[in-house]
This record gives sequence, C-alpha cells and structure tokens, in this order.
Amino acid sequence: MYRIDVLLKSQRNYIRQFIRSPRTIGTLVPSSPWLCRAMVSSVSWGNITRVAELGAGEGVLTRKILTMMPNDAKLDAYEIDPSFLKTLSRINDSRLQIIPHSAELLEQRYDIIFSCLPLLSLPPRIRLKILKKASIQLTPNGSFIQFQYTHGSEKSLSRFFSWEKVFEVRNFPPAWVYSCKAMQQETCLPG
Repeated sequence: MYRIDVLLKSQRNYIRQFIRSPRTIGTLVPSSPWLCRAMVSSVSWGNITRVAELGAGEGVLTRKILTMMPNDAKLDAYEIDPSFLKTLSRINDSRLQIIPHSAELLEQRYDIIFSCLPLLSLPPRIRLKILKKASIQLTPNGSFIQFQYTHGSEKSLSRFFSWEKVFEVRNFPPAWVYSCKAMQQETCLPG
C-alpha cells in the first residue's frame, strides 16, 4: 500500500504541473488504482509483445501495466513533462523504455496503446493527429484504451475507432474508460 507521504508528494507534483501546463497534464491527481485496474482488465495479455502508454505521468498506470505484461513484452512510455520523466526514470524494469517525445511521434506497431492524454485539452489538430497515428500503429487485432472524464472526446474517437466504454466511479474525478478497435483505414475520415 502507498505511504501517505508518498501520496502527498505525488499530489503536490500533479498540482504544480497542472498549474504550470493544464493543457498537457489535464488533472490535479494521479489515476486511482481502480481506474488503472479498469484500463488493464480489458486486455487479454497472453500474446501481447509490444505496448505503448501515452502520457505516462508519474507512472501509476505504467507500474500496473508492467505487472500485467508477459515477461518478454516491451512497454514504451511516452511523456513530455520533465518532472514526470524524472519520476518515471526511477522505475527499474528492463521491459520499460521511456520516450521523452509527444505521442504524435508514435513509430512502432503496438498490440495495445494505453492513453492517459487529456484529449479535450489538446488543440483539435494535435488530438486528431495522435488518434489517427494510434489507429495506424495498432497491430490488426490491437486495442487503444483511453480514459476521459467526460463524453466530449467521443466524436474524435469515432473518427478512427469503434469503441465500448465503462464508467469507473472510484476515481477522482470519476472517469470513462474507452476500449477501442481501429476501423479499417480506408473508412477513416481524412484528418
């Protein structure tokens, strides 16, 4: 279980980063264990070899993903905030590669892409570019798992994915978890 001093330090860091850059952070608190569990539970982990996490933050979901991944799988954690990168670098797992670049630069093919990005806080052009790139970089049966606090990103998600959602109330604020499958590229709207 988390120690209270670690939780308070993490909380202060999120608040500080949110005040500094609300468009890229999008929240005042890290994801709850229940939200992380809701995100990873929608995945069949048996044949997963390559995973991406967009907006890894301090690594709350990163750690949960690593506990679920097969031993021979690889996780690329994308994060652009220098403070969060420093915290992520303390995770000692050879399967983890920290990528200090925007999610716009996805270049690998992934079986699963988890996203903690605040889609509605991003400029529309960047939001659509990231979603399109994610849909292209998924392997044929891959999944894109995104959480959001509102329904506002559904129109953007629907341009590139078919999806189902579940509501996780045990998070602050409560959040929707979207499990998405890429549509055939020829049916995607230009973006």
